[in-house]
Amino acid sequence: MKSNICKVLGENIKKYRKSKNLTQNVLAEIIGLEVKSLSLIETGKGFVSAKTLEKLVSVLNVSASDLFNCSDVEDNSKLYEEILANLDIIKNNTDKLKTLNFMLKSLI
Repeated sequence: MKSNICKVLGENIKKYRKSKNLTQNVLAEIIGLEVKSLSLIETGKGFVSAKTLEKLVSVLNVSASDLFNCSDVEDNSKLYEEILANLDIIKNNTDKLKTLNFMLKSLI
């Protein structure tokens, strides 16, 4: 699994937006973004702030984990191994570990 987190997030936002029959213009207006900013997010060329993420979760009526769900993961053991490998890479970076811990707590 080598999915870009921005691309995964953007694709999921687009999928849930369309499932709610919302245009980019309407969703952007509801969450207080410029349409161009939402477009960049949906194409994986931009990323959301925490405040925007909260608004998206509320408006789209999904969880944050739904928005970050990567559908190309087929095997939990492979995913777990990749997560452990990534943790090993950042094990000495306190800021990244704190951020990851915060994100994990919000998913659990």
